[in-house]
Amino acid sequence: MGAVTPPVVIALDVGGTTLRAGLVTAEGRLLHSVTRSSVRNGRRDPGLAGTVTAAREMIAAAAERGVTVAGIGAGFPEYVDAAGRLTSHEVLDWAVQPLELLGPLVPGRPAVVESDVRCAALAEARSGGGQGRGSFLYVSLGTGLSAVLIQGGRLWHGNRGEAIALGSFEVPASVDPGFSAGGNGGRPPNLEEYAAGAGIAARYTKVTGVEVTEARDVVRRAEAGDGTATELLSAAGRALGTSLAWTVALLDPEAVVLGGGLGTSSPRMDGVLHDALRKSYTARCARPGPPPVHPAGLGAASGLLGAAAAAWHESLEPQAVDRT
Repeated sequence: MGAVTPPVVIALDVGGTTLRAGLVTAEGRLLHSVTRSSVRNGRRDPGLAGTVTAAREMIAAAAERGVTVAGIGAGFPEYVDAAGRLTSHEVLDWAVQPLELLGPLVPGRPAVVESDVRCAALAEARSGGGQGRGSFLYVSLGTGLSAVLIQGGRLWHGNRGEAIALGSFEVPASVDPGFSAGGNGGRPPNLEEYAAGAGIAARYTKVTGVEVTEARDVVRRAEAGDGTATELLSAAGRALGTSLAWTVALLDPEAVVLGGGLGTSSPRMDGVLHDALRKSYTARCARPGPPPVHPAGLGAASGLLGAAAAAWHESLEPQAVDRT
């Protein structure tokens, strides 16, 4: 008899600029995956059409491989309540709840929707940078900015599922007095607008008049010697490092795990922003021996593997992992 291919779940990691989809076994083995842009005509996954298309593509891929689909797990860059409903429109251009769109694709099987940062943190706790740690703060620095605390292997959701709002912190006045004083169109500025990918790109465009669409464009310009790009990235790192020091003082985790597209270490991203972040963080930590800052061990795959783990929690398959 030939080897039996284990069942899989469809995992979806929906970001502000990138959408990842894959087929993942209960043991966390990625059998197949695709990565594509989530932006269409300047809008971020309008109507979640890209998400649904990717899910259908994974169903077809599973059928081609002759494997059973045990469910769908999807992480989204929005606030998500305990029932799996999106409760914000801060990143994606959605109108219908994703559960209503994804559930019918796998009738009789669970469809699970969760915050992308919680998905990634769950994966890092199991096999990444947080593995074996009693507690850690997972920070997702990408198009947006969010964070979640894990203690004893469990996610801290908060009362409304909103204990992820690091990006809502005000920009520390010591980093950029002009910005913090209201130089942001009259609205109270926040850390996501200042230090996350979309905010960095928007600020570079505003300051220079040269349109860029992603923080990676700003990083490339800084590497080429652009002083404005270098200063914007450095200021973003200082702001994030300062805010992390404050957060660590409140929560006292064992470590900080930095993930997301901008947060994940790579030859391109391990530069001005990361250097400024670590220097500011160390300088602002009031107590000696601050928790170390580690890169996410699973890199860009953490969100995808975490979405899969969330789906396996609800799966009726005997291979499903225990719920934590």
